[in-house]
Amino acid sequence: MSETTPAPDLSFEMPPELATQGFAVRPRTPQDTDFLRELYISFRWAELEAAGWPEATRRSFLADQFRLQDNHYTTHYTTTAFLIITQNGAPVGRLYIDRGGVHEIRLVDIILVPMLTGRGIGSAIIRVLLDEAARTGRYVGLHVESYNPARRLYQRLGFVDRRLEGPYFYMSWGDFPADAGTVAGDGAQLNTI
Repeated sequence: MSETTPAPDLSFEMPPELATQGFAVRPRTPQDTDFLRELYISFRWAELEAAGWPEATRRSFLADQFRLQDNHYTTHYTTTAFLIITQNGAPVGRLYIDRGGVHEIRLVDIILVPMLTGRGIGSAIIRVLLDEAARTGRYVGLHVESYNPARRLYQRLGFVDRRLEGPYFYMSWGDFPADAGTVAGDGAQLNTI
């Protein structure tokens, strides 16, 4: 008998304070690929400024990095809900949530367009997951690069560093099981705000 992978749980209720501003989520479609590539490039652009690469080289490199990351996510995160954050119907971010674990809700990734960062939108979205975890007796886990400023946000929200996995911290919020240990896990995933 073959084991089947459960379908991703696409449910997500936008907080009322964001819903009244026109924010919503919808499942990702193939037509979102260009937007997602540009979103990724906009988020990572500043990291490569110090390299001194010409703009075309930087853009090509980041587009390739997006392709590799996207392929990894869609290949290995088969129970992940790949959601597009919208405002008044226009895409403004991505939210990837994996509820496939027994005890964990994994915040795989969240990115907003640059003009919306730092306005509390990401925090409000993450709090929805924290409320869900508290309500269902689970914890929220994520990976974040050790140098990523989003780590401070996660700490302010109550996430705790559990282990360092290469350049990533695995962090969790909620009742983290004692038997989960503090050793390196099965690979780090980028999580950004």
